[in-house]
Amino acid sequence: MKSFDGFRSSRLRLGIVAVGSTLLFGIIATAFWYEDLRYSLPTPRPPALVEPPIGTTLPVGKWLAEAGFYAGKRPVLVHFFNPDCPCTRFNVEHLRKLHARFGNRVFFVGAVQSHRRRSDLHVKVQQLEIGIPSFIDAGGRRASEAGVYSTPQAVLFDASGRIVYRGNYNTSRYCTDPRTEFVRMALERLVDASQAPSPPSTPAYGCELPSADGPIASQAN
Repeated sequence: MKSFDGFRSSRLRLGIVAVGSTLLFGIIATAFWYEDLRYSLPTPRPPALVEPPIGTTLPVGKWLAEAGFYAGKRPVLVHFFNPDCPCTRFNVEHLRKLHARFGNRVFFVGAVQSHRRRSDLHVKVQQLEIGIPSFIDAGGRRASEAGVYSTPQAVLFDASGRIVYRGNYNTSRYCTDPRTEFVRMALERLVDASQAPSPPSTPAYGCELPSADGPIASQAN
């Protein structure tokens, strides 16, 4: 009798473990599916979004000066990002490659937004190691001026401050499809005067910037 009870108890424990494992696997699979689906869909457009048309001149030189940077007479690429966004982290290696190839002719600078305190944000940006100087886009002012509401996004200016490209780095969240490396195409057309195809206007993909639904508070600490 004791042997039977022990056998039944063992089967019960195995059953509990099996059910628990199945539930855990289901939770993990659901979370992965949700995250993958979430970032494969276009980022919701803010109702009050204003997007300056391509060719619009913006005071990017003033942006840089206020942040303590100087681009000279070079074109400027502003990389809008949030270190807490998975898509931003997936994009880091691709951004480094672009900077390695074009950084001697184009000034790369990051514009970072986050709900984190300023001190915490500096730590997160350093940990991300994107390889370019960055400034905090306090209140989302620069993103709003450029018509950016998602991350990671790039805005490429020519040497006169005119927007020549604004949008995604790639249609793939992992930036692995060379056929849709839109920022690379825009840089080639601008810097190399190549016949690279003009990057298309595509919906924004990725994470909503913290300022997408309104200004965020400037982190003071």
